[in-house]
Amino acid sequence: RSEDEAEENVHMPFSLDEVRMVKSTTMDKNSPSRMRTKLESSSIEDDVGETGEMELFIEKRFERLHLAQDSNQSEKSTLFYYDTLFSTQKERTDTTPNELKKQMDGNDVDIAMTLHQIGQIYRRSHRYEAALSAYNASLRGIKVVFGTQHANIAAILGNIGNLYMETGDYDEAFAIYQEVLGIETLHLGLSHPEVAVTLHNIATIECSRGNYSEGISLYKQVVDMQKIRYGHDHITVSVTLTCLADAYEKFGNAKSAIKTYEEALKIRIGVLGRSHVDVGRLMHKLGRLASSRGDYHIAGMYMRRTAEIYKINKLPSDHLFMKEMARDDADIQAGLAFREKAEC
Repeated sequence: RSEDEAEENVHMPFSLDEVRMVKSTTMDKNSPSRMRTKLESSSIEDDVGETGEMELFIEKRFERLHLAQDSNQSEKSTLFYYDTLFSTQKERTDTTPNELKKQMDGNDVDIAMTLHQIGQIYRRSHRYEAALSAYNASLRGIKVVFGTQHANIAAILGNIGNLYMETGDYDEAFAIYQEVLGIETLHLGLSHPEVAVTLHNIATIECSRGNYSEGISLYKQVVDMQKIRYGHDHITVSVTLTCLADAYEKFGNAKSAIKTYEEALKIRIGVLGRSHVDVGRLMHKLGRLASSRGDYHIAGMYMRRTAEIYKINKLPSDHLFMKEMARDDADIQAGLAFREKAEC
């Protein structure tokens, strides 16, 4: 999914970043019972080099990586190779922790973790078929070593769910996130931030399906969890509040939508300042919502402030945000003109 594909008005958020809380979950070999998250940033060029190094590592371990020299067939060969890894080994489901340490093959763990990172790199470069193949190979490897309910299984599944979300396959993502939720609650408890992120993603899928009542209930649960964990004025709370407000708006509850957008706006102003683009986006949302209720003077006030913020941030006239604002502002001005004419 692309952030610029938000022009359709049906079930589409202003920004996908505001709706899907992305966690890039990594695995810790030294403490394999724990998951951890990190923010990742790298160039495509770095990713290509890193992928090559990782595949060389796997080649040295297995000594049978044969990719076709023809560039048109290399990815198919890569996919086929990943699909063969750990495909014949049995998952360990009845092993005690002490027995597991004795039986665990360190090479298998290294290879599985490397495959997970290869999947991350392919996904970042939008090569989703290769990413999914690498993720699934990693998943099989971790199951061979640790069994089916280990925390690292949730780490891999979480990123597979993210991939399905990015490609718009919400049914697959929903099923994956439900599985992740079961493992996370088992290991981390019901109030952990990782559980909140997974619930947030499930809520997003429910809303994308038009199940706003279920989505609203989940978003409210996540907001409560985040406020307890981070405090009432954390930016993460604002992100979920924005999603909750959007769900209220789509569900037809304008009063709750306005109240929730305003709460989210207050937090963003406090954290980001009054001139941040994200503050402008929320001003725009409130202006559009006021316009839909016929409150054109209030809507115009919000749109003027939005225009000021976008000008400060030097957004070009052909930017998606500017186009949306111009369209909605035109509707507001038309509404004002119609009302003034009717009052004459």
